[in-house]
Amino acid sequence: MKRIKGLEASTAGLARFLADPATEKTWDEFGSFETGAARRELTDALAERQHGLCAYCEIDLRAGDTRVEHFVPQSDPVEGERRACDYTNLLAVCMGGSNAAIFGPATKNPNQARFLPPVAKNLSCDAAKDDSSPIDLLDPRLVPALPSLVEVTPSGELIPDPNACAQHGIAETAVETHVRRLGLNVGRLRINRVAVWNALQAAADEIAHVEAVALPSRLRRFASDLLLPDANDRLSAYFTTIRSFFGPVAKGILNIPPHEWI
Repeated sequence: MKRIKGLEASTAGLARFLADPATEKTWDEFGSFETGAARRELTDALAERQHGLCAYCEIDLRAGDTRVEHFVPQSDPVEGERRACDYTNLLAVCMGGSNAAIFGPATKNPNQARFLPPVAKNLSCDAAKDDSSPIDLLDPRLVPALPSLVEVTPSGELIPDPNACAQHGIAETAVETHVRRLGLNVGRLRINRVAVWNALQAAADEIAHVEAVALPSRLRRFASDLLLPDANDRLSAYFTTIRSFFGPVAKGILNIPPHEWI
C-alpha cells in the first residue's frame, strides 16, 4: 500500500473519444472506440505511471492480469456515470486473483501468485470490494508517502503502523477497513509476501556471509536496487513488503529527493 501518481492529463485516445460527437460517453463505448486501442493506451499509461504495480496490492502488472479500476465506481448513483471516463478517477489494478482462464489450475503452468483456490477466499483489489461508495477506501494517489501507513509482518500480514497513522492523523481503523475491503490480507497475498520476505532474508544472509566488513554499504545498495525504479522505470512487486523488511534503511533511501519511487 504505497503512494502512487495518477495521470496528469487525459491520454490522446481518451481525449479523442470524449471529443467525438458520435460516441456515447460510457465506459463500454470507450472500450470499443478505435477497436480497443484507445483503452489499451489508457491502461498502459496508468500502469506506467504506477511503475508497473497494481495500485492496491502491488503485484507486478502483466498481460492478462491488468485492468482499469474506477475509484468512484460506475454504479455510484451520484458520480458514477459522470466520472466513468474521467482520467482522474482511474487506476491500473490487477484482476485480483479472478482470472482462472490464464492463471488457474487448469492451465499448463498454474500461477498461485495470481489465482489460488478457493477463489472466493483469495480475491483482492477491485475483485474483492463491492461496487458501493469508496468513502471508506484510501485513495492510493492521496495517501501519505512517508512514513508509510502500513507495515508488513514476517508472516505476510499488512497491518497499520500506529506511529505513522498518528503522525498523519489517520485512524488505524481506517487503514484496517481499507485493507479488509480490498482483501489485501487474503491467503494468496500473504503467501506471496512471505516468499518475498524469505528471499530477501536469504539474500541478506548471503551478503553478510560474503561481505562482513562492508555489510552496511552493501545492504544499502541491495535495498536501493529493490526500492527504486529499474532501467525500465518499474518497481519491484510487493514494494511495501520490501520497504518493511529493510526498515530504517528503506526510510533513508526513499526519503531522498526527488522521490522517484512514488
